[in-house]
Amino acid sequence: MIDQYLLRYFLAVAETGNFSRAARAVSVTQPTLSAGIAKLERELGARLFDRDRQRVALTPAGSRFLVRARRIAAEYEHALVELAEPAEPSLLRVGVLNTIPTRTIGRALAQYDGSEALELLDGSERDLVERLERGRIDVALTVVRPHHARYQPEVLARERYMMVLPPDHPLAGESEVLAEQLAQDRMALRRHCEALPEINRFFTQRGVRPRFVLKTTSDERVLSVIRSGAGVGMMPEGFADGSVRFVPVRDFELTREVGLLHAGSARRSALLEILRGIYREEKK
Repeated sequence: MIDQYLLRYFLAVAETGNFSRAARAVSVTQPTLSAGIAKLERELGARLFDRDRQRVALTPAGSRFLVRARRIAAEYEHALVELAEPAEPSLLRVGVLNTIPTRTIGRALAQYDGSEALELLDGSERDLVERLERGRIDVALTVVRPHHARYQPEVLARERYMMVLPPDHPLAGESEVLAEQLAQDRMALRRHCEALPEINRFFTQRGVRPRFVLKTTSDERVLSVIRSGAGVGMMPEGFADGSVRFVPVRDFELTREVGLLHAGSARRSALLEILRGIYREEKK
């Protein structure tokens, strides 16, 4: 077992990039801090820092250990807070990808019984993973990628990206559309879409260069423009609500997996059970 003070020393050096500043940050002498880092390296069997007169840099092993050390330190701080405030309800910090439909979160909160204190945070895919790594959120509802294995991924839905058309669009009744059929339509562009590079490449390869009626990071604004008949767009089918028509695009099979990434032991949360139920219903 690694002593907590050694983690403090390590994190101080990693964050300041300097042994002298790190020693001041943790209120010890530099020799004491250096001895602690040396002890930690012996216990781990790996060199954590490259040192010279100009700088201190993490080694590859040090970079890998940094992720774990931050998580351990965060869990330790959470434990101290919980022990200091036993009367407070447990806090569940949930990161929500900014391309998850707002109505999904609204439905979950409407069913929630308030048994836990909640803190919801919107963010990009990258931002949520960084917060998980630093222990700043407990779970993320986001796109699940193959490299997320260390976060105990739990896939809730697979959503295909489709063309979204106004109900009275000439192609709204088709079972699928061709990219070329949309060359004259104006597009409402989702600038924050995870699949934007793939979508752009797909249309470009077919000689279709859309004209844009809207460029935004608001999915609700995109849907409003499409409902009005002013444009069309590409969205995951999880946004389908009956007010617009979702039609597959021939040869565009891209899907996204939406699910939960866990930083700790929040799997039994009441809110997460509600989210699981909502996604199970949408599969039917």
